[in-house]
Amino acid sequence: MTNSNLVLDRDGFLAALQEQASRARAAGDHQGLMLIDLSNLRPINHRHGYEIGDQLLAEAGRQLLAISKLPNTVFRIGGHTFAFILAELNTPAFIALAFNRVQRLLDEMLFIDDAITPVQLRIGLAVNLESKHSPLAMLASAEASLARVKQGHALEIDALLAEHDVTQGDAVLEQHFSEALYNNAFDVYFQPKVDLRTGDVCSAEVLIRWHLPDFGAVPPERIVELAEASGQMYELTRWVVNRALRTMREWRDSTAISLAVNIPAGLINSPDLANMLQGALRIWGVEPSMLTLEVTEGAVIEDKDAGFVNLLHLRELGLGLSIDDFGTGYSSLSYFKHIPATEIKIDQSFVRRILDDSQDRALVGIIIDIAHLFGFSVVAEGVEDFPTLQCLRELGCDVVQGYLYSRALPESEFLAWLRQCNGRPVVEAG
Repeated sequence: MTNSNLVLDRDGFLAALQEQASRARAAGDHQGLMLIDLSNLRPINHRHGYEIGDQLLAEAGRQLLAISKLPNTVFRIGGHTFAFILAELNTPAFIALAFNRVQRLLDEMLFIDDAITPVQLRIGLAVNLESKHSPLAMLASAEASLARVKQGHALEIDALLAEHDVTQGDAVLEQHFSEALYNNAFDVYFQPKVDLRTGDVCSAEVLIRWHLPDFGAVPPERIVELAEASGQMYELTRWVVNRALRTMREWRDSTAISLAVNIPAGLINSPDLANMLQGALRIWGVEPSMLTLEVTEGAVIEDKDAGFVNLLHLRELGLGLSIDDFGTGYSSLSYFKHIPATEIKIDQSFVRRILDDSQDRALVGIIIDIAHLFGFSVVAEGVEDFPTLQCLRELGCDVVQGYLYSRALPESEFLAWLRQCNGRPVVEAG
């Protein structure tokens, strides 16, 4: 591996990003920005020495410079993070081509041998069609994209390009959203949750998907925004709940696992929520205990008194209640005493750091111990590797969810995975 001349230069990067944006805006070109992170460089340094880590950084820089061929487009902006400005683009398709080439080439060139821990490459991407957004806005978008990737979310280029396309036609997209809701044009995917004590799949989270002709895949976050903007969040939630219950009814004779659906923050205090859920359970004949409602910790804390009353009513109906993103809402210990939940779901931002950060490991252990003291089951999301899985098992975690087992899958693929893997991690199951 040859050395690279790239040194830490965030100021130079920001200046170049500003200059490239001005040129692109004048020419009417498109822009892209990749943030490339060697996420597990710290454990590689600890296990194999800093010389290996330095070689990997140097090789990453050299390969990025070779791919770009343009001056002032590749910069090292962090200890193990590079920025790659995609400039002078006549068509957005070049953004996808560049992304795929960078990912493929770095995956190949950063592999040393079987004895060295492989690099975990994480890439965030921002798209700036017709250079309409400011450089800082594009940087913020790329950083947010990288953060989502590190949390375990897949980066789908087509969806990202579609997301930027649809922002130019919000009114049209809102109309399509209402039509899709009326015509049942959405779909749901399923991500399994695995019981660490038995290795069995005990549940699956239901996640909404929408592929719109001429637009492509609409990101789930965008679907929620459209529902909120059009005042149809209740209707969208009702659709997801009924789809989940219908699926369980259809699976009854072959797959007896429960499902979990996300309840938006704005509906937690709605008096109509319990009625809607009761009606859907009666229609599909599903036991309430087979359905878990995932609500964010922040949504409950925002209006704790009213939220607790409504959640208590839902628990009395026999529904499971999971507090999602736990650890991000700054709740006190009294939260455990009063909240009528059945499950605590530890936010993946804590889970992904438990191997490298002793404080996060201790914090996760404390949450698990206190949750068990109050009778809650504990789910850890964002589990991507065996060492993390083993650490969570040692800490007493009950259930795990993450890419080590499976991404969210459409129904047919999920059922096939379930038959083939039977709850084993995909790495082990091959």
